[in-house]
Amino acid sequence: MQPRIFVTEDDTDWQVPLGGPGLLLDVPAEAPWRQRPQIHVEATRPYLLRMAFRGQPLFWLRVDIYWDGCAVLRGPSSLEGSFPRITTDVARRMGEPGTTAWWTQWLRWWIQCLQQPESLLLHTGRWCLRPLQTVPTVEARSHPTMPTAQAGERPAPPHALDAALKHQTFWTEDWRGHGFHDLEVSSGSVLALRAPSAENDGRVKAFRKQARDGTLPPVLLFYFALVGKWLVVDGHDRLHAARLENRTPPLLGLWSVFEQPVPQDERTRARQQGSMQAAEFRLRGRPMDVDAVNRLLVRDHESVRRFAGTRGYPLRGGGATWRAEVAAWKKGLSATASPDDWAAFVE
Repeated sequence: MQPRIFVTEDDTDWQVPLGGPGLLLDVPAEAPWRQRPQIHVEATRPYLLRMAFRGQPLFWLRVDIYWDGCAVLRGPSSLEGSFPRITTDVARRMGEPGTTAWWTQWLRWWIQCLQQPESLLLHTGRWCLRPLQTVPTVEARSHPTMPTAQAGERPAPPHALDAALKHQTFWTEDWRGHGFHDLEVSSGSVLALRAPSAENDGRVKAFRKQARDGTLPPVLLFYFALVGKWLVVDGHDRLHAARLENRTPPLLGLWSVFEQPVPQDERTRARQQGSMQAAEFRLRGRPMDVDAVNRLLVRDHESVRRFAGTRGYPLRGGGATWRAEVAAWKKGLSATASPDDWAAFVE
């Protein structure tokens, strides 16, 4: 009998807008989760990444040596058929859209998909699966453009859903920012892993009706922590349909969780004491802030902190394989790239 994933309620303060209850998934260190999932990230020096599905590249990505930008080339792979299709009958059985019960049903449905014998996304360890909300453009503009190279970050809230509908073959991103940058460069932007279907596609039309009715199933996003982006792994046509109707689709986020114990030292105790004093002072003037103050106190007294991360597997063949694949794929493409951008990508 295949071992099961252990599921508990997620009580983490992720400091991002949430759309409903979430779950923590503890994936056992047993087959099939000890091997590479079907969708996974591979890495080699210097900052060369390859995201693959069933062994075929979804995209190649190179981060600049000074961590001030990146370039991306889409690959030949497609996510078609990676997850079961969500039928109208399945959507109807979930109950009243947007309610806690509705989200609970969808969480159960996705857990069943994720713990199939051949793991699509999960590997051994702890994961978080929970509903998300987007943030407005004004707030997204203040997000950092340079992703951290260190472990220990919480996921950035998603935004710029329309940017996910663009399907460029090759592009570069400038992470230096300086206050003037495209929204899709800010951390938390959403990147599709395949091109959206045409507006007159039958499924898109059906999803547009569901978007108008408020019954659209969630779009599943996977957090790629290294570059601070949400990847659409299921629901490309649902996202497209919702945006055609000028609606925001329900979003379900999935990310790998890393835990770090909080050292119980003098510095921590001083910080906690300061937090208690600040809370007392705030409540004297604004007693209605008690819920917000309690959340801050709980956060400041955590014994363990949880962060988002992305596991990178060694790329077999290293940089030579990465460059050979990129060069071979580029030959058959009509995509244009400036000579300087391309030279920097493959050097």
